[in-house]
Amino acid sequence: MAQRLPRISIVTSSYNHGNYIGETIESILAQNYPNVEHIVVDGMSTDDTPAVLAHYPHLRVIREPDKGQGDAVNKGFRAATGEIYGLLNSDDTLLPGALERVAAEIDPGRGRHIVMGRCRFTDEHGRYTGIEHPSHFESFDRVLKIWKGHTIPQPAVFWTAEVWRECGPLDDAGLVWLDYDLFCRFARRYRFHCVDQVLATYRLQHESKTMRSTEEQRLEDSIRASRRYWGSPFTLRYWRLASSLAAYRLNRRGRVHRLYLRAAQERRQGRWLRAVPYGAAAAVLGPELALNLVALPRLQRLGGSLLQRAARWSARARALPPQTAAYMDRTDIWNDGWAGPQLHIRCEAQGGEDLLVLAGWAELKYLRELLVLSVSVDGEPAGDFPVRQPGFRFVAPLRNPPGSGAHWIQVRASTWWAPHRVLLSGDYRPLSWRPAPEGVTLARQAKAG
Repeated sequence: MAQRLPRISIVTSSYNHGNYIGETIESILAQNYPNVEHIVVDGMSTDDTPAVLAHYPHLRVIREPDKGQGDAVNKGFRAATGEIYGLLNSDDTLLPGALERVAAEIDPGRGRHIVMGRCRFTDEHGRYTGIEHPSHFESFDRVLKIWKGHTIPQPAVFWTAEVWRECGPLDDAGLVWLDYDLFCRFARRYRFHCVDQVLATYRLQHESKTMRSTEEQRLEDSIRASRRYWGSPFTLRYWRLASSLAAYRLNRRGRVHRLYLRAAQERRQGRWLRAVPYGAAAAVLGPELALNLVALPRLQRLGGSLLQRAARWSARARALPPQTAAYMDRTDIWNDGWAGPQLHIRCEAQGGEDLLVLAGWAELKYLRELLVLSVSVDGEPAGDFPVRQPGFRFVAPLRNPPGSGAHWIQVRASTWWAPHRVLLSGDYRPLSWRPAPEGVTLARQAKAG
């Protein structure tokens, strides 16, 4: 006898998202999950949303005026009959297999009341931007430290009906980011069980709350929500959180970075006595910066010694920050010219190109191991190129020259560095190398005259 699958209730609040809500609904249908309830709460949309909803008779539609998103979502969950709940915005989607994985992972008997997966950002056309939502769960205190950048991807979070009864509903009082406030309450009573699977997408389009506000506005609203759960000023938790926020406000990392840059500038100009105070202040304020920029490079110069191996082990032992993990799948060049571990370049060939040209620059002193660039053209390997000098240019013959037309050149880097890890700069991107102006291209071998 087949095991009964738990009923999953998905609530979608909607207002004038007729361009997107059909894709949201289809993504749930595509789950092929036999026991799902999809409740759409529409706040009297004036676009084509009602016509779109009419195409899906399986929906439970609540169409009436509401007092905002929080009110709409609360109406939906009051009508829900499932054992597992999820909240999916009217411009976001679930990815194949998400509900089946959630049903398999949630298990209150083992303390798994909340499941959190991974979530990808898409553009307004639903195309993956190459960036994931930076997600991580460690503890209630870590959730409250929203200024640390460890956030929770709302479309990829599911919870039991018990969690909603204990911690809901959404609270509209003076807040914009209602899901973060709710997740603070969740984390106060339950642990989030993380699964290593992309469960959902989060659409970044010009009408969304995320795009209508600045990063600073989003953070300040979230900090207001966080403060609700700090507890009494007579508790250790309160002062731990207060001191952490104060350190963020004082911008320790930014000041350390500026002091280091000033020390480096003075050294380059030969003014060593003036460089020392700046360098010492940076080391005192940010000792991890001194470790990364002074101690570890010297250990690397010791070759294959035990100290070098210990330094590499120490670097690898540190967990990958979720802010960095969010960028690992990006395949485009960044606006400042840097490329990450993966780079995909579209190249137009005229026909007859039989050479691969790979040129660029790398910050070798920050890399923990030899940088090797593995290149393929349209999926066919074209060579592995070890980078031993900061500036480099490789020219290699192609075994199977491509014909005319568009081709894709893929470059995979063996290692990377994150500016924040080295310079405390707040830049968490994984950077591997910087293509030169001629960059990555196909060329014809010069014929002998």
